Amino acid sequence: MNKELSIFNIFIMFFMLMNLFILIMNIMLIHPIIIIIFMLIYSSIICINMSLWKSNYLYSIMLFLIMISGLLIIFLYFSSLISNEQTNFKLNKFMLLSFIINFMIFLYLNFKLNLFYLLMKKYNFSEYNYLMKLNEMNFQNILYLYEYPLNNITISSMFYLLISLFSIIKICSMKSISMRKIN
Repeated sequence: MNKELSIFNIFIMFFMLMNLFILIMNIMLIHPIIIIIFMLIYSSIICINMSLWKSNYLYSIMLFLIMISGLLIIFLYFSSLISNEQTNFKLNKFMLLSFIINFMIFLYLNFKLNLFYLLMKKYNFSEYNYLMKLNEMNFQNILYLYEYPLNNITISSMFYLLISLFSIIKICSMKSISMRKIN
């Protein structure tokens, strides 16, 4: 693993932490649709990170499609339930605080990474290669989710999401109004 890829991974972690801090700081003021947008950003970043560890992009694409379909179902449900609710999302103060905290974490990790990289360059890479193989073996466990014994769970969760999408669409389209007014 080269230094550029490690810095890119740290940047991805920095961006994920920034999203998480924004969500935590505004937990009482956030509209559910904003949470869905943050989850969309978070899942796309995780899929990019997954595609960096493997040469096969199939699993990251499948994860992205599953997450997007689930988020679209939740988005449809929330948009039909709370169509007139206003958001009061204050981004300025929390964004600045989140950026400062994450930038400090980023600088700390970058310093540790450079120190680790210099030490590995000075000594041999055998331990580092061993750690990378261990990480790849841990990532291999994720791939078992789409293989024979566990693929039934994945397929049934996909069908559940599909059936719930159709039922929500059917409920909303029967009366052509939001679900809040159906009572």
